[in-house]
Amino acid sequence: MKEQVIISGFGGQGVLSAGFLLAEASMHAGLEVTYYPSYGAEMRGGAANCHVVIADSDIYSPVISVADTLIALSQQAFERFASLVRAGGTILADKGVKHGEGAAHVITLPFEEVTLHELGNIRVLNTVILGAYAVLHQGWLKKQWLEEAITHKFSSKGQKVVDVNLKALERGYTLL
Repeated sequence: MKEQVIISGFGGQGVLSAGFLLAEASMHAGLEVTYYPSYGAEMRGGAANCHVVIADSDIYSPVISVADTLIALSQQAFERFASLVRAGGTILADKGVKHGEGAAHVITLPFEEVTLHELGNIRVLNTVILGAYAVLHQGWLKKQWLEEAITHKFSSKGQKVVDVNLKALERGYTLL
């Protein structure tokens, strides 16, 4: 098993946090993981992406040239990385992302709408999308492991932050 995931969007959308959470949850599964973040010097508002490679054997490079999955948090992220997704791979994006037909399977869901109108906190957009991603990969990615990763990463910010992220994860699970 090998899953190569690119998560991309703007700085401030939680791109790097989403990658970190996915990497930590995958380690709970006993898998090998690499996490390779990249962001512009301007940070918030600039381009950000990370590569997460998950495998049940050795990983020789953290850099992804052909992805199995793209999680695109913005139109620009979609445009920049969609061509790197293998034929038959998956692109997970907000329903507002414009896309044409391609070799990858594009799944668009109302992530931003749910985050703003139901959860009232745009800062958990990344966690909602991770919930949807996890549904697609239930064979090896358990919800409990994502919950543990969220608790570990956000506990220093207080229980309220942990709780809103756990709620966002749960809501992401219900979108598919």
